[in-house]
Amino acid sequence: MKNQIIKALVLQYILGVVYLTGTGLWDNAVTLSALVGCLAALVPKTYFDIRMLRAMENNNDAAQFLGYAYRSEIGKWVIMGSIFALAFTSGHPWDPVVLFAGFVLMQGSGWIVPFVIKG
Repeated sequence: MKNQIIKALVLQYILGVVYLTGTGLWDNAVTLSALVGCLAALVPKTYFDIRMLRAMENNNDAAQFLGYAYRSEIGKWVIMGSIFALAFTSGHPWDPVVLFAGFVLMQGSGWIVPFVIKG
């Protein structure tokens, strides 16, 4: 299970790099928007996955594990909201289409990557 989660994260980061490279080749000015969009999805997901991997190692009680999962999910949403809040209050001229396309790409890849890993 641990190896599958790590493989999924690695594949999502690789997909993010491919997206950043593509946007950088298309228009260098939107690369920062693409980076923030990808990171707004990947950083909270990485946080959540690391916390859940720790919980799986140390916990056999289902009720405690579920509480840990809920707290981790709340932390994930707080991190994601903070990234977007910092981005949009920074005053930088973001390209919202590229930013949200990166975010949606990373979120959607979370559904597709497990099928790629299992074949």
